[in-house]
Amino acid sequence: MTKKFVGIGFVLAALLLVVHLRILNDYGLTWDFHHHFFAGMHLVGQPITPALTANLPFTEPDPRGTYKLPFGPLMTIAPVVTYLVFFKWLMVLTFDNAYNLAIVLSGIAGVFFFYLFLLEAFGFTTALAGLAFLALLPRYFGDLHNNMKDVPQGAAFTLALWLFWRLVRHRRLKDLILAIAAFAVACNTKVNTMIVPVIAGAWLFLHKKFEARNRIRIYVYFLLAPLAAFLLWSLFWEHPIQQLLYIPQFFRDNTQNIEVLLAGHWYCSGMNVPWWYPLWYLAITTPLPILLFFLIGLMSLMSQMRQKPLFSLLLLWFFLPLVRYVYPAMGVIDGIRHFEEVVFPLAAIAAIGAVRLAGLLPKGLVSLIGLISLVSLMGNIVAYHPYQIVYYNELVGGVAGAFGKYDLDYWGVSQKEAVAWVNTHAAKNAKVYIAMAADVAGMYLRPDLLPNLNHFGYDGSDYVILLNRQSFLYRYFYAFDYLLTHQPIHTVSVHGVPLTWIFDNRVAKTPRQAPWWTGEDPCIKKYW
Repeated sequence: MTKKFVGIGFVLAALLLVVHLRILNDYGLTWDFHHHFFAGMHLVGQPITPALTANLPFTEPDPRGTYKLPFGPLMTIAPVVTYLVFFKWLMVLTFDNAYNLAIVLSGIAGVFFFYLFLLEAFGFTTALAGLAFLALLPRYFGDLHNNMKDVPQGAAFTLALWLFWRLVRHRRLKDLILAIAAFAVACNTKVNTMIVPVIAGAWLFLHKKFEARNRIRIYVYFLLAPLAAFLLWSLFWEHPIQQLLYIPQFFRDNTQNIEVLLAGHWYCSGMNVPWWYPLWYLAITTPLPILLFFLIGLMSLMSQMRQKPLFSLLLLWFFLPLVRYVYPAMGVIDGIRHFEEVVFPLAAIAAIGAVRLAGLLPKGLVSLIGLISLVSLMGNIVAYHPYQIVYYNELVGGVAGAFGKYDLDYWGVSQKEAVAWVNTHAAKNAKVYIAMAADVAGMYLRPDLLPNLNHFGYDGSDYVILLNRQSFLYRYFYAFDYLLTHQPIHTVSVHGVPLTWIFDNRVAKTPRQAPWWTGEDPCIKKYW
């Protein structure tokens, strides 16, 4: 790993950061914002002032009372710090851009850590391909702007695994210290990273020859890494053991019975979601060039995993985090974000596949395939901007083919644009009703519109904003009925597919349309 190639990776990561900072304002806050914002404010000792909550229609579970839930404390603190510094104190960014800045920084850091791992393990060509694949994954690209949970977790997961691999490779004291520290940070970012020692242990079990030299430091890692993680955890919680013991129950119940749309079928999270959900979702949300290279790389890794221990580490990194979904009671919603840590090994395996394929083809053809792939990947980013999280590939007909069969904007990111339209067109003191995530979308409303927000229901309001989270159209009382009997005055869309509808109640009702989806919500008691 020469300084030259490290420098190239740093420059590429810096350029990527510049791009993401340039488009920062194109994105907004997401559904879970207040839960983690209030938690972060509490952890850094900042009060939740009336100005932060005035006129916002919070719904259950009310985020003003959930700030002690056992999410990773570092994940909640980091964006609050950038919010305080760049919005409240320096006043150089808007509130949402300042908050999301920490997420962008963590996402870019994750890309750089990933590049360094591949550079040290496989060389420059594979590292460069891996960086490109990860950076241009549409879902990761979009999440990097507003997913305060899973993007930092993916970056921390990668750092922890890379530094453990370095410990096994070099057996130096500094490697032990760094690996322990990285796991402690990762574990306090999100609990998904608790599986890092499991992956590490399984890898060592498969390749026992690693234990022949200076094994004591590796054993010390498995003893001290969890202890360090708990000690760091203890700094943030009044009752750290109780918080730790509460984690399994909380994450079991957190998404219990939430609706999941999968290939046009309705399922209930934590009840009956098929075991193949994560593999299916990764297959339909990964651009086809990367998916093809991944399959080539996967075959290559599986054929040589006994001879090349690093190959088995990548396979374990990809598959072990997904094993938990074999258990039907494991909750999962929102596309790939609950297991976003596996997009890193996915990109790594795809990079290995691309390099392996390049070694079999003439140089001219390799250059052509590389150019076409790069243009295609960049084209996806541009075509879906700024709604890359609704990307679906050609296996399901793109986002148009996914419409009616999968949830699209599950985060509510398109409501920022919808509210901006209402701000431009609504009369002073107009009545606005936002059906979903109104406490977040309401933060973008004009000040004169806020006092009336969600006080007059669907029919009593001047404007209705309805997010196209199809699986929630029954959960939100009669949202589906209003949708099917009204014509939107404006629609926020991508590729002609609606993400958020805006209705003007001065427009007369229309004859009831037939639903464009099949089935009904099986997860709540039928009231319709």
